[in-house]
Amino acid sequence: MLMLQHPYISVDVHGRPSFGGGQQHSPDPMLRRCGCGIIAAADLLLYLSRYHVPGSTCFDGLPAEGSIPLPDYNALILRLHRRYFPVIPYAGINGPMLMAGMLRVFRDFHMPFTARWCFSHERLWTRIETQLQKDIPVILSVGPNFPVFWGKKTVRFYTKTDAGVYIPTSGARAHFITVTGLDETWMQISSWGRLYYLSRAEFIAYARGESLAPASNILLVERKA
Repeated sequence: MLMLQHPYISVDVHGRPSFGGGQQHSPDPMLRRCGCGIIAAADLLLYLSRYHVPGSTCFDGLPAEGSIPLPDYNALILRLHRRYFPVIPYAGINGPMLMAGMLRVFRDFHMPFTARWCFSHERLWTRIETQLQKDIPVILSVGPNFPVFWGKKTVRFYTKTDAGVYIPTSGARAHFITVTGLDETWMQISSWGRLYYLSRAEFIAYARGESLAPASNILLVERKA
């Protein structure tokens, strides 16, 4: 499996290291309900700041390695939300809004990256693979149900046993996750502070059958030439 080159962002949640952040630990009710996009943005920015832009002032005061204390992480999420990533009440944030906020962070902290939201699936896997090869986590949206936005259909998340067996454990819709690994069949992802796997075939079936390609897509982040 193609993987990121460095340890993924971890948060110290009551003495246990997470795999990425999770909005469920936020003291803000709105962020607990619909803050997944901000969590994905924060984790991507933290990864870039740690491993690609050493000395960046974007996250002054946070540890440069190891797990981030939960109170510090929650304070960061709230700060990013207030300044860069507003949410639509009870609906959250969409891909273009996420892109706009990311571009403002890159500009304000002189980080040499650009971002754009992708709308088609024509080059989805190639783009994810290329971004991981460049050691950049990939924010992926599992879109809402369409045309019935209040529908309950989900795409399944899996855990993997030591024997290599994938077991379905949960599911999601209208949710941002972060891709940290990819092979021909599976994506390794971070969601709710846990490591899961998502079937490539099942994701495409969900995006085409239950959602829309523009809503089930990625934020393409590239280093400026």
